[in-house]
Amino acid sequence: MTAAGTAPAAGLTPAGTSREGVTLFIDPFTWHFLEDRLFEPSTSAGGGDDILGPWIYLRRWFEERGVPVYTADRLLDGTRVDERNVYISLGIQENCRAVARRPDTVSSALFVFEGPIVQPHLYRNLSWAQHCFKRVFSFSDSASLAPFLTADVELQQFCIPSPVDGVDEQIWANEKRDFLVMINGNRLPRIFVDELYTERRRALAYFGAHGEIDLYGLGWDVPPYRPYPTWVPATAQRLHRSLIAAKHRVAPDPLLEAARSVYRGATDEKCETLGRYRFSICYENQILNGWITEKIFDCFRAGTVPVYWGAPDVERFIPSDCFIDMRRFSGYDELREHLHSLSDADVQAYRVAARDYLRSPAFHPFTKQAFVDLCADLVAQDTGLVLA
Repeated sequence: MTAAGTAPAAGLTPAGTSREGVTLFIDPFTWHFLEDRLFEPSTSAGGGDDILGPWIYLRRWFEERGVPVYTADRLLDGTRVDERNVYISLGIQENCRAVARRPDTVSSALFVFEGPIVQPHLYRNLSWAQHCFKRVFSFSDSASLAPFLTADVELQQFCIPSPVDGVDEQIWANEKRDFLVMINGNRLPRIFVDELYTERRRALAYFGAHGEIDLYGLGWDVPPYRPYPTWVPATAQRLHRSLIAAKHRVAPDPLLEAARSVYRGATDEKCETLGRYRFSICYENQILNGWITEKIFDCFRAGTVPVYWGAPDVERFIPSDCFIDMRRFSGYDELREHLHSLSDADVQAYRVAARDYLRSPAFHPFTKQAFVDLCADLVAQDTGLVLA
C-alpha cells in the first residue's frame, strides 16, 4: 500500500522491490537530464571527462543497497512511486511546491550547484523555495551570497563532487608537453559581478600574442551567449543567438577575435588534451568563496599545473603548493616571466603535490563518495533507513 492508502498502479514501483519502501528521486540541474538521463554516461558528451560520474556512482551505490534512484519526473508523472519517497533537487525549483504537498514524499534538500552570476534566478527564488525543503545546501556561505539573495536563507555548506578519483597514470607520466592551454566554453554571465569570463579572454589575448597558448572548448566559432533559463523556448533562443551573431559581424569583439586565433576546436577527451601541456589557465567563472569546480581537479588528474583564479578561500581546501595562484602576480607580464622561470624540478614539485593531495583525506570532501555519504545521511534522517 502507498502512503495515500492505495495499491500501486501498473508501472509504479511496487512495494517490496525497494528496501523498506524507500525510493530516492533527484531533480537535476536542468530539464536536459530528466528521464533518467542524469545517470547515463552518453548524456555528458562534450561536457568533459565523466562529468556525470558522481550521479552514475550515486545511483549504483544506492541501488546496491536496495534503494532505487530516478529523476524526479518519474515521481511527478506517476511512473515510479513508492511508500516513502525522498526528493532532492540539484537546482530545478519549479517542481518543489507540488512535491512538498505530497503526503508520500519528504522534500529532503535543495542543492544549489550553479554560480549566481550564471543563474541569478536560482538565488532570487531561494526566498520562497527554501520553505519547500527541509534543508538548503550551497558551496558558498550566506555572507558571500548575500548580494544575490532577496531574503535570509539558512544555508548548509557542501563541496561540489568531482568525477576525478586520482591521477591518470599514463597521461600524468607524459613528459613531452607544450607550454600552455585553456579549456573553456565561450559563454558570458547573466550578471557581471566579480566575473572571470572577461579575464579568461584577456589571458588568451596576451599569451596568444606571444604564440604560447592553445584554446579548446565549445562555441568559440560563434559569438558568446548567456545560458538561458530552462523556460525560454528553443525558438526564442535560436533567434536571440542569430541577433547576437549579426551584432558581432557589424562590430567584432577584439578579445573574441584574439581567442579565435588560438582556437583548436572542441575536445571530448579533456584529460588527454590537458596532458599535452605543462600549464593550464584555470579560472572559475566568478570570484566567490567556496566556488571550486572540477576544473582544478581535472588539471591534477592530467599532471598539468593549473594557474588558478576563483575561490578566495581556495587554500582552505587545496594546499597552495598544488597550483600557481594568479593573485600573486600584478599582471600577465609577471605571470609569463614566472612560468618561464620554473625549472623541470619546480614543475614536478607542483605535479607531485597535486597527486599526493588527490590521494589524501583533504580531497575527500570533493569525492563522489563524500556526496553519496551526505545523501545517505539525509535518507537516514528523513526515513530512519540507515545505509552502509
